[in-house]
Amino acid sequence: MSQTARRILVVDDEQRVRQAIERVLGESGYEIITASDGRQGLEMVAAHAPDLVLVDLMMPVMDGMEFLDQARRRYPGLSSVVITGFATLDKAVEAMKQGADDFLAKPFKPRELKLVVERALKRAATLQDISIEKSRTRALINAMSNGVLVVNPDGEAVLANPALLNLLERKEEGVIGQPYQEVVPWAEVKMCLAATLRGEERKPEQARCVCRQGDDEDALHFQVSCAPFHDARNAVVGAVAVFDDVTAWHRLDQYKSQFVTTVAHDIVSPLAAVQGQLQNLGKGLLGPLEEAQTVLVERARTRLQGVADLCRDLLDLSKIEAGAMGQQSRLDLAPLVQEALKVLGGPAEAKGQSLAVELASGLPPVLGVAEEFLDVVLNLVGNAIKYTQDGGEISLRLWAEGSELLLEVADNGPGIPPEEQDAVFKRFHRVRTPENRHITGTGLGLAIVKRVVDNLHGKLSLRSQPGQGCRFLVSLPAA
Repeated sequence: MSQTARRILVVDDEQRVRQAIERVLGESGYEIITASDGRQGLEMVAAHAPDLVLVDLMMPVMDGMEFLDQARRRYPGLSSVVITGFATLDKAVEAMKQGADDFLAKPFKPRELKLVVERALKRAATLQDISIEKSRTRALINAMSNGVLVVNPDGEAVLANPALLNLLERKEEGVIGQPYQEVVPWAEVKMCLAATLRGEERKPEQARCVCRQGDDEDALHFQVSCAPFHDARNAVVGAVAVFDDVTAWHRLDQYKSQFVTTVAHDIVSPLAAVQGQLQNLGKGLLGPLEEAQTVLVERARTRLQGVADLCRDLLDLSKIEAGAMGQQSRLDLAPLVQEALKVLGGPAEAKGQSLAVELASGLPPVLGVAEEFLDVVLNLVGNAIKYTQDGGEISLRLWAEGSELLLEVADNGPGIPPEEQDAVFKRFHRVRTPENRHITGTGLGLAIVKRVVDNLHGKLSLRSQPGQGCRFLVSLPAA
């Protein structure tokens, strides 16, 4: 930064001091203006807006302490250095406590004067940069359409932008300084902020929550992301919560689910009718069929069954995403597993597969929907039966560890390549290999399992190697 742009005001009642300072600093390229007392000094500050003021403490009309007091009130960002004799060092210290940047004791040498001035101007420039950065940050936060709440380590609100104040229908003075528990009405956000302030190590998706404003069709939906602030020692010194309005996405998702449900439901009825007619043809009710005709009818039935399965899975997925599968209750998982195995025992037996089941006794319940958990078991075990070779081995275990219930489904089938393992939980993704090209499927089974486990705040993992089978592990929190 060029020194020629720096303007320095010297306020001192001794003309020789003013002239000496003007001569020394003028040679260094500073612009110097002077005043002989505090009152004139205030007028010069108003007229010339200096970058720095050198002010003597002992002056007539208005002394340096009174000048600093009034200048600080009128011009909060004004930088100052007090000039004092050794007899008034205590006053210099008092002046610095009240906001002066530095002091210069009389008599002083030119080198001392330059050092003090350079130090004061450097500090003023740093403070100016900080002030500009704070102003930019506040302007950016205030202009955001997302709501922003910043809290200190004690959980008190220190910043709330207009978007958040509008959402809360509160004024800034009713929010700043208040505990976040009294500011935000959503339990999910309170829990997220509390965990953030405690410094808990969490994945990004665990540092987010969803809240809702209103109960009717026009309700607003927000995704709230919480993040901590850290000091130089990596200690948590506060947290920020950003409220992202996802109402449009939520409604779009609802419309999509409604569309899928309507289309799938309207397809199921005619499919059932066509399948019934094909079944009659296959049984020869309209006359005997030749071998080629029988093959064609059976292929048509298989294809139609694939479409019917797709419709069923789409309906299930839409219901699960919409929370329409039923009310959550305390579930005893062992009977539900046994119920699912009754359905799956026939297909496993038809392929000559062994199905080993190990259900621990005295298991604690989980909080969930029975039909959703049935879907988890049916899809995991059903996939194992479908993709494991004839005569293969499949096992199912259900047990408890600490406060979690664990469900493991394993097989000795062809396994899943490592590059495919992250994608198998996505909708419509199917692993294509020469061995399973003849196997039909919708590609939605594992997506349903993932959605249900996420809804239950559980974890789902897969371990597999090509040729060594698959091991799916579901971990659910006990109720």
